[in-house]
Amino acid sequence: MEKNSDTEIADFSLAKAIPFQGFFRRLGFLNSSTKPYRNRVLVMVMVTWSPLLLLAILQGVAFGNKVELTFLKDFALHIRFLVLIPLFLVSEKIVDARLKELTNQFFKAGILANGDLPQYDVIKNRIRALSESIVPDLVILLIVVVNAIIKWNLKSNDVTYWVVIPGDTGTISWAGIWLGALSLPLFQYLMLDWIWRWILWFLYFIKIAKLPLKLNPAHPDQCGGLGFLGMPPAPFLSVNFALAILFASVIAERVFFLHQKLPEYYPLIGGFAVFSILFNVLPLLVFMKPLVKLRKRGLLKYSALIQEHHRKFDEKWLNKTNEESLLGNPDASSMADINSNYVTVMSMQIVPFNLKIMFSSIVITVLPLLPLFAFEYNLIDLIKKLAGMLV
Repeated sequence: MEKNSDTEIADFSLAKAIPFQGFFRRLGFLNSSTKPYRNRVLVMVMVTWSPLLLLAILQGVAFGNKVELTFLKDFALHIRFLVLIPLFLVSEKIVDARLKELTNQFFKAGILANGDLPQYDVIKNRIRALSESIVPDLVILLIVVVNAIIKWNLKSNDVTYWVVIPGDTGTISWAGIWLGALSLPLFQYLMLDWIWRWILWFLYFIKIAKLPLKLNPAHPDQCGGLGFLGMPPAPFLSVNFALAILFASVIAERVFFLHQKLPEYYPLIGGFAVFSILFNVLPLLVFMKPLVKLRKRGLLKYSALIQEHHRKFDEKWLNKTNEESLLGNPDASSMADINSNYVTVMSMQIVPFNLKIMFSSIVITVLPLLPLFAFEYNLIDLIKKLAGMLV
C-alpha cells in the first residue's frame, strides 16, 4: 500500500466523535491532541468529584453520624468519578488504535485494494458526518435530563443519604445540587456518548461489508480471511469493562446498604453477560452475508476443480498404462493438497469470530463481580464447587 493511502486510512477515528467537541475541548474535558490523558482525567476529577467532597465537608455529610450513608462511604459514586470516567477517557485511545489496526488490515491483506479507496473514503466521510451531527447530541442531552427528572431521588428512603440533609423538609445538600446539576449528568453524557460511538462502529462495519471484499474460501482462518476481526481484544472491550464495573458497583451498593441478596441479581448478571457478548460480536455479524455467499461459491468452485483434477489423475494412473512410479510423484501430493483445501472450505465459518472473543466478554463481565461473590460465599467452598463441576 502506498504511503499516502496509509495516512488516509489511519485518519479514521471514533474518538473524535464527541458531542459538542469544540466546547469540551476548549475546557479540556474531552479529546484534545495537545493535552496528555492524565491532564484531562485530572480536570474531570476536579470538576465532577472534588467539589462534591468539599461541599459535603462544609455541610457535615462527608463523614460522621449526621447521615447513615456519608459521602466517603458512597463507594459507588467514587467508582463512577474516580475509576469509570478515567477509563472512558483512556478508552478513546484504545478503541481508536484497535479500529485503525483492523481497518489497515483490510488493505494490507488485500481484502480491499487501493482501487477501493474512493468508496472507502465515502464511508469514512459519512461516519464522520454522523459523528459531527447535532442530532445525537440533543438526543443524549434529552435522555440525561429526563433521567435526572425521573430519578431525582437517587437513594432509598430506608437509608439517610448525604445528598439530602436530614430533617422534615429533606433539603437537597449543596453537594447534592452539584451532583444532580453537573457531575452525574456529565458522567451519563460520557457513557451515552460511548453507546453512540458503538452505533457508529456498527454502521461503519455495515458499510465496509458492502464493499467488494476479496475473500478466499480456503483461507486457513476458516473465515475467508476475515478471522482477524474476531481476534481478542474486541475494539470496545475496555468500554465493556467500564460498563461491567458500573453494573457491579450498583449491585454492590444495594447489597451492602440496602441489605439485598446477591442471588436476587443472578438473572440480571446472566442478562448482562449476554449483553456483553452481543456488545462485542454484533457488529461482526454484518459480515455473515458475504461469508455465506463465499462459502457456497467456494464449495461449488472447489468441487468442480477437484472433479477435474481427480478425473485427470484417474486417466493418467488408473485408465492407462504408465511407466512412471506413483511413489513420490507430485500428482499424489497434489491430490492430497486439493482435498485438504476442500475440507477447509467445508469447515468455513459464516461469522468472523469464535468462542475466544465470547469468553473474553464473559470474563470482563464477571471480574468486577468477583469481590461480591467472595463476600456472599466462602471463597474456598466456591473454588471446590467449581472444581467439582469441572472434574
